[in-house]
Amino acid sequence: MASDTFNKGFDHFGLETATTNAVKVKSSNENRSIQTASGANTYGDTRVVDSYAETAAPSAEYEVVSQMSYNPQNPTFTIGAVIAAADSGISVGGTAVPVVIGSVQISTQTGSAPKIIVSGQAVQAGATSLRTYVLPSMLLSPRHRAQDFFSYGTPLCVIKKTVNSEAVAADAGLDYGLESVNANFLVEFTLAQPKGELKNYDLHGGMATVDYTMNWYASGAPTIELRSSIQMRTSSASDQNVTAIPVTMTAPVAKSCPEGGYTQYTWQCSFPLIGYETPTTPATSS
Repeated sequence: MASDTFNKGFDHFGLETATTNAVKVKSSNENRSIQTASGANTYGDTRVVDSYAETAAPSAEYEVVSQMSYNPQNPTFTIGAVIAAADSGISVGGTAVPVVIGSVQISTQTGSAPKIIVSGQAVQAGATSLRTYVLPSMLLSPRHRAQDFFSYGTPLCVIKKTVNSEAVAADAGLDYGLESVNANFLVEFTLAQPKGELKNYDLHGGMATVDYTMNWYASGAPTIELRSSIQMRTSSASDQNVTAIPVTMTAPVAKSCPEGGYTQYTWQCSFPLIGYETPTTPATSS
């Protein structure tokens, strides 16, 4: 029997509002965990069990339902942003707590609606944003197909084919066989939990990886050329400086030839995410 809890997803990160409903939440998970300790007697039998350090690392899956653009000069969301306790939907030990966005995954593939999966970490009550990471320019269509969504500016990867011994752009503007394009933007969390009680957090190590899968319709082998750099905002919102960040091929172009299918090529490229410290108001002496 249907009820208020049937087929429900909770927008832990406020992306529906942030994107003006260009994405809609599909499902969510609180991903709760707790640490345990036990003590044994002389015979090795457990005599006591204790549990502590309950926490949550919520995630939410969204589908793109209308065109969504992401402009680093005026970002709709950032990694490292703190979702207030009143909005996160997460409580620990009966107390509502804020949640920090820790990763964003974007998945596009032929025959499926584009998806965005956001994961985060519950932090201590009263926590504020410490360091944020802005994503590069992107444009996501609601069409159910693989998309090079970085082509909002300049394509991240240029696919070329050989014509008369010269590598030229492969059928620009036409179908050149993309099967999937998936990006993963993430940072690493560290938590201060003396005696299991969460007191503080920090994050570092921002990195982006983008995986491509392509069916190849042309004869010969494709040539994949990476954009040398990608424009990223790496400073505070007040000056909005943009810096060229190098793009590197981190998994070489590899070919597979399945039975009953097109020759397929896969590759991966990566670039660092450069965070910036959230400006703080210095204390004043009385």
